[in-house]
Amino acid sequence: MPLPDDRPHLLLRSHVHDIQYQSSSERVKRAKGYMPDLWTLSARDIEWYAESDAVLERGRSYYRSGRVRELHLVTQDHLRARVRGQWERFYRIEVWVEEGELHSQCSCPYWGVCKHVVAVLLAWLDRREELCPDAPTGGDMESLAAWMETIPPHLLRDLLLEESRMNSAIEEVLRRWKETLRPERLPQHIALLFRKMSGASSKGIARSEGRIVHLLAWAKTFPPSVAGAIVRETLKRAVEWRRRRPDVELTAILTQVVELLEAQAQTFERDPKLGASVLRDLVTLFLLGRASTRVFLEPALVTWAERWGRRAEVIAELKRQLPEGDTGAYALLAKLCRLEGRLEEYEAARHKSLVSEEDYLELFEHYLRTNYPDRAIRVGEQGIKALGTKASRLAERLAALYQDWGETARAERLLGRRRLA
Repeated sequence: MPLPDDRPHLLLRSHVHDIQYQSSSERVKRAKGYMPDLWTLSARDIEWYAESDAVLERGRSYYRSGRVRELHLVTQDHLRARVRGQWERFYRIEVWVEEGELHSQCSCPYWGVCKHVVAVLLAWLDRREELCPDAPTGGDMESLAAWMETIPPHLLRDLLLEESRMNSAIEEVLRRWKETLRPERLPQHIALLFRKMSGASSKGIARSEGRIVHLLAWAKTFPPSVAGAIVRETLKRAVEWRRRRPDVELTAILTQVVELLEAQAQTFERDPKLGASVLRDLVTLFLLGRASTRVFLEPALVTWAERWGRRAEVIAELKRQLPEGDTGAYALLAKLCRLEGRLEEYEAARHKSLVSEEDYLELFEHYLRTNYPDRAIRVGEQGIKALGTKASRLAERLAALYQDWGETARAERLLGRRRLA
């Protein structure tokens, strides 16, 4: 079919398809100035690159039916794939950028830009972020993002809608994101973002993490069942990620998960299976986390274990995963056992988590309340020996206990040593 006057013609060279422009009109020059590379390729560019509407439609059909296989980057400017054609035959496709022009080559007998090339370009358009999370985006994106922050959301919406009426590529992107960001599909999208983080640079990880944070914040407005599925998928992927990359804390994501759990607390109370799964993953993330993560996960675990009536299950899960020597984890176990009234287990866990003066004082007072002053004395003496001058309050409490027992000389010696120190 003849090409429209405003559509640049394509020259074909020995089955290598080059975007070249024969006309020198001002309109074509502007089009050439916006020639895409692999990273800025749009649906409109693919429409222009296809030789005919028939080739374009066949390429779309091939892409939608999943015929594109082994799509991967050879270099930043070179794409390679295989496409399953008729009679189950596979064709090799190469797409590359050279001197600002897009080239393609296919092993099929068609002499021109074929449906296999179109299918590969469409697959690349859809999957390039997945294939290369750190893809160059062109231009000063940081300044553009900062500018967009200053635009009122309703104005930005109107501008995008107005532009989409004149630019089918923008309309197609908006429709694609409308489909991708349906609430019920967000768990799969979050899983995809976690997969993108694998092997990405710190910048790529931060970009995916930021998007997950925004999705979780948005999920607070969703129906409970959808929000529950999002929390479940996020925690599942976070556990996998932390085991694979212990150097990346995911603090921002987990903070949003905690807020989402608080906003949708009744959902997890009503669904015992979901609540148990969430608490199990939170225990795992607590044990995998550093102090910056544990500081907000610990109170969340204590609160929800009580609210959902699952304290015993959390204790069992902690014991199952507890690494020896992890004083922070033993401190959490001690707190849960004390709240559950399991005093012997509390004492055993507390003895393994004595780090600060507050820890020693807590166990010291516990033994006094339960009428074991001899054990309180041992804990007090142990704490003073371990902490030295940092145990002033503990020394005063121990001296007072000595005096109550009539051991005034012992109390004076203890306080005298403290004054000399």
